[in-house]
Amino acid sequence: MDNLILTTYTPEELTGIIHTAIKEAVKDIMPVNTSTPSEKLLTRKECADKLKISLVTLNDWTKRGLIQSYLIGGRVLYKDSEIEASLYKTQTTKY
Repeated sequence: MDNLILTTYTPEELTGIIHTAIKEAVKDIMPVNTSTPSEKLLTRKECADKLKISLVTLNDWTKRGLIQSYLIGGRVLYKDSEIEASLYKTQTTKY
């Protein structure tokens, strides 16, 4: 059997020990959040300005599925990282 040593702790020390043990137990159980917590959201105007297109073109691209939009509280927003990812490099050939 393990040796048992009894010591006296102040209420503050005991609270700190319990708090630390609970934090470690919860950290092991809770899933790790892999998304960036500070994901920048752009309004329609900001997104159109960034892409240098009109709001009509932005609406058309959204309806065609070229750009993913999100509806939050009646507002249409775009994730900055997805706008950057939707851009792709084209290769021009010289004849």
